[in-house]
Amino acid sequence: MKVIFLILSFVCSTWSIDYIEGDIHSIDYKWLNLNLYRGDGQRGGFRKFDDTYLEFEFGGRSGIIDFYGYSDFLDIGDDEKNSDQHNGDNSFSKFDLRFSFDAMLKKNLAWGAVKEWYFATTTTDADYGSFGGLRVYWFGLGTDTLIPWLGLVGLNFQARYFAENYGANNEGNIDGYVLHMNWFKPFYFFKQSGFLAFQGYFDYEFDSEIKGSQRSPTAFQSYLGFWYHLKNYAFGYGAKVYRNMSNYRNGEPLSTGSSTLVNSSGIGHYLNVTYKF
Repeated sequence: MKVIFLILSFVCSTWSIDYIEGDIHSIDYKWLNLNLYRGDGQRGGFRKFDDTYLEFEFGGRSGIIDFYGYSDFLDIGDDEKNSDQHNGDNSFSKFDLRFSFDAMLKKNLAWGAVKEWYFATTTTDADYGSFGGLRVYWFGLGTDTLIPWLGLVGLNFQARYFAENYGANNEGNIDGYVLHMNWFKPFYFFKQSGFLAFQGYFDYEFDSEIKGSQRSPTAFQSYLGFWYHLKNYAFGYGAKVYRNMSNYRNGEPLSTGSSTLVNSSGIGHYLNVTYKF
């Protein structure tokens, strides 16, 4: 799950990057988190499920490259024996690589609220047991943009290429687009230690030509998290809003004559404990 992408956003929320004497490594940084999540009412494709899972999450900047990624290892407990996730080979990974045009040209290309421009790529990879695999490549334009109160946010507009999609008709094709935004906004600092942050993301996917009566050309998901951060730990709650997750149309029969209905819309609830390396 994508919950932190720009740690620097609250430190320098009004920046315009000037690469000091051409040094593209002048703002390098990196971070690594280990997150334990409990998610109730999650949606994955056409399903609703509960799960306890472990996540390795990382991000940073090195020269021209702005990067973020995570790997989720699902069903790590023995509390979901009746779930179709249980004892399967269940994992999900996402990796973002954005290549800065500003750094490549060693110029400040800031324009209005846009503080930096990128060529943005994303890879997602999932394996949900007997349901098969998902591998999607996203590519397009990205920015770091100042938004009132939120500060510096990441914005990407990308096309999607489906290498695998559980056998759907859009495999091997570019199908649809994604508008993505992520943010990290500390909004209350305690006198002794720590702070509260509002953090999260949304993905709006549209213009898909995937076929099937239970399929939707649009999909939406957004994580809205409130976390208490300390130096090496964080504790959080997040609500995740789903609408036609994975382009499955909510409430439709899963197949002709099926009594099983697609459950791809609603709100999930997430609690987490985080260790920061």
